[in-house]
Amino acid sequence: MTPPATPADTPIRGREATIDLDAFRTNVSILAARTVGGPLVIDMTADAYGHGLVPLARVAAESGADILSVRDQGDAESIADAGIGIDVRCWHTTRFSVPPAGSGIAAFGFGMDLTDGAPTGVVPVMTVSAPVLSVKRVPEGHGVSYGFVYRTPKETTLALVPVGYADGIPRGATGSGRMAINGRQYPIAGRIAMDQVVLDVGDATVVPGDRAIVFGPGLEAEPTAADWAANSGSTAGEILARIGRRVPRRYIDREVAR
Repeated sequence: MTPPATPADTPIRGREATIDLDAFRTNVSILAARTVGGPLVIDMTADAYGHGLVPLARVAAESGADILSVRDQGDAESIADAGIGIDVRCWHTTRFSVPPAGSGIAAFGFGMDLTDGAPTGVVPVMTVSAPVLSVKRVPEGHGVSYGFVYRTPKETTLALVPVGYADGIPRGATGSGRMAINGRQYPIAGRIAMDQVVLDVGDATVVPGDRAIVFGPGLEAEPTAADWAANSGSTAGEILARIGRRVPRRYIDREVAR
């Protein structure tokens, strides 16, 4: 059996959620252009569905949103404290009233459920990834992860990725979830653990430090949050919102860079 390959001394970038503010800006602008007969309400529930409340609120206010919808008074205060000048409606108050019809999670690139497609032109904003920590060649019949519910159907290579259900990866996707490495999807081998998953990458050339894409826009063969929702009986909104604080957010804003 080939010994596990281990990372070199060069530090490897850890798990992260990349938030594309340019994509969010474009999505809000598209929704604003199509909103007729009422204000454009952007739902910023649950830390903007895990994307980061204040950074996304600022971009929404600059891109055509009329109202931001939140659930908690603390969220409304955070937006105000950041100096973002926009009408904020808070649902969970003693003066609760039904808010204006909103855009759901279209601003984040998705429809409300598995049967509701996102509006034309909008794209997902969040990409979650983690590095391959080690790879290991194993024989046919090798048991993987807790309970050995998965045994390799043939000699293959396994790749260890340090992201698990404590980071928000749905354990219910065990047996059906996939991630992408170098533009190709691979199945999760065995149970999704708290801190890691194992991918069966077959005979592909995968080395420590390669990025495993949990989900993203789907532009380079990677799964989307909607794919994970379909594989776990969930919704894209839940998949996005559950990505935990152990996953640092990294914001990309090409417009500001210009």
